[in-house]
Amino acid sequence: MSAIWYLSLCPSEPIMPPHETHQKPVLQQSIDDLKRKLLLWILAMAWLGTIPGWAVKESLGQSSAALRVIFALNAVFHPVMFLLLWKRHVQQRTAELCCLLFAAIVCAGCMALSLYSTRYGASMDLEPLYLWIPLIYVLVFALFDRQTSIRLSLAMMTLFFVVSLPYLVRPAHIHTVFTITLHIVSAALVAALYFFSSYQHQVQIAELNMEQLARLANTDALTGLANRRRISEVIEAELIRYARYGHHFAVILLDIDHFKAINDRLGHDVGDEVLKALALRCSALFRDVDLIGRWGGEEFLVVMPETPYPQALQRARVLCEQIAASPIFSDHVISISCGVASVEAQDNLRELFHRADTALYEAKRNGRNCAVGASPETLPSPAVAP
Repeated sequence: MSAIWYLSLCPSEPIMPPHETHQKPVLQQSIDDLKRKLLLWILAMAWLGTIPGWAVKESLGQSSAALRVIFALNAVFHPVMFLLLWKRHVQQRTAELCCLLFAAIVCAGCMALSLYSTRYGASMDLEPLYLWIPLIYVLVFALFDRQTSIRLSLAMMTLFFVVSLPYLVRPAHIHTVFTITLHIVSAALVAALYFFSSYQHQVQIAELNMEQLARLANTDALTGLANRRRISEVIEAELIRYARYGHHFAVILLDIDHFKAINDRLGHDVGDEVLKALALRCSALFRDVDLIGRWGGEEFLVVMPETPYPQALQRARVLCEQIAASPIFSDHVISISCGVASVEAQDNLRELFHRADTALYEAKRNGRNCAVGASPETLPSPAVAP
């Protein structure tokens, strides 16, 4: 029975976004480790409580052959399951399922003996047993998904009802009202758990859909990078930070050289692969705090927070060298041209991009495969807002 204390508190696994279902979150791993330790502790305490309880029953002369079997099963089950789980010879999921089956079988057996056997069930107290049975349904909904939980719960409700049915059709006995109450409470509890689980499921789906919509709205479908909308939002936020706190940033506008020729000669499919490969390589070459996005066509834009103009220009030059140093896709070698601009006083998105675009145009005029910067004007930094 003690296994129910643990398992009834274990939440079912949350819905994961499609791109994360193959990875187990760190938080979920921590929860599983905690659940394992808690289950080990409860199994140990249950075994330690079984032996003294058995001894007390024997000393008071309140035991019976049936109770001895129940105590013996508990005395064997708890330490065996503890050792298997402790040595990791059994998966935690399997251990939880074993605890579920053990609890259901013991409850059904005790109910049958108490209701029908005066000889073996007289020493069993039925009312406390009935208090444990509803917790089994909580356990089922904690372990399984919504549809599986309702099927298992209905199956166990049917089991307990069938076990008690011959007793209930007889003239009223001492346990008749309490047994009927058990079935009514169980049905209400299962219905409540099912509706709560359904509501939770719908909330998780809604949250997931909102997350997916937000990701789609801010992501370029081909490369998986930030799209123009997201880049614009980030630049606007950086402009506000600059105006308020004086934090400088720079942008790099880069363009694939002779990209039209690649499409015309090799086809648009190869052109798409080149764009995706360039996105991956750029992502590996910049810092985590830098935002890399596809501005449009074969143009990409990098936002570099807390980066002065000279450092951004040097980074763009290194980027040109690294892109041209090895094939970007299959045996295709490409080169890029970069235009660099840094934020200036009274700047806005349009002016900042115009300077970067002008610098990129100069890089194209200078022979491509190079980086050109739009030197910042000698202007005072904006006053920091209070």
